[in-house]
Amino acid sequence: MKSLKAWIPVALFLVLMLLSFLVTPLTGEIIVSLEWNGIALIFVMTLTVAGIKKEKMLESLERSASVFSHLWSSAAFFAVISFILSPFISSLFIAPALTAVASSVLRKKEREVHIPSFAAIIAVSATAGGMLLPAGSLQNALLHKSFDEPFITTMLPLAIASVPLIALVIPALLGKHTAEQTYINEESETQAGNKGMRMLYACFAFIITLTSLSLFGWPDILIFTVIILLLFDRTVFLKADYRFLISALFLSIAGRCFSPLLSPLFQDGSFWKTIVLGEIIGAYPAAAMTINLEMDKAMLLRAVNIASFGTLSSLPALLIFLQLRKDERKAFAVRYTIAAGLMLLILIAVTMALAH
Repeated sequence: MKSLKAWIPVALFLVLMLLSFLVTPLTGEIIVSLEWNGIALIFVMTLTVAGIKKEKMLESLERSASVFSHLWSSAAFFAVISFILSPFISSLFIAPALTAVASSVLRKKEREVHIPSFAAIIAVSATAGGMLLPAGSLQNALLHKSFDEPFITTMLPLAIASVPLIALVIPALLGKHTAEQTYINEESETQAGNKGMRMLYACFAFIITLTSLSLFGWPDILIFTVIILLLFDRTVFLKADYRFLISALFLSIAGRCFSPLLSPLFQDGSFWKTIVLGEIIGAYPAAAMTINLEMDKAMLLRAVNIASFGTLSSLPALLIFLQLRKDERKAFAVRYTIAAGLMLLILIAVTMALAH
């Protein structure tokens, strides 16, 4: 069970939802009209991530990361892995998990000073990769069924545009230490989980991807997931962190009830206003608050993903910030804000070019 402090954001979202009832009273029609496909996706992702953590599947990457003898190759390894894995099991999980692995490797190599730079590289790479598929982020999970255009073709140009900047961020953040050679003296001994269960959760991640692309129905996958886990690994229900699922429900209801109040405000310049809102309250809350508004949903999807860069309101970056030691946080915040700010500007330029 998480500490009470960790549940403060959820309590704030609950208060926001209750306040929204003053604008529009809660009815059965509102409950039915919620984006249940997205909420179901978040639920299945929550259980899958809990299983991956339980079986220590990502910790096994520590041995692979330890073989690189230059800082740039180690950083490139984590950037590539972050970018590739995030679309399938969420940047929200991948970013802090890989930061923990990178921190462990750098401490064994006696290069702790580079942890903030590696953390910033991972945060930017994971967030960029997470744009590509519905399972890549909470905002994508909520929005992926709200428009008719193919999800991948909508987000692929932004994901591609992010790659050159990620490649430039590595030497920019490491500076003169980019080509520095590092070695690890002690062999990494990572305790792996049960092989069969690791395969099970890898399959779940694959099924989530197929379902988010409309190859399966969410009710069927939801029932299938619950039955399989009850049969083979029921303890995962107790280990799962349900804060983001509960927050998604509260925010979805609040956004639906606040929509009469927000609609006039977003009639003009909705793309820019969504980005500003996302920079203030985070891309995921911004998506929940704007999903019910009358606006181009493809542009809304791009706007909330662009808003996931720029400030520490981005959930992957915020979780990394809280995970780091106090003496590492300031350096990370500066490095991440610079890299993410540049990514924000590039993605805005790409989106404007696509619109014209």
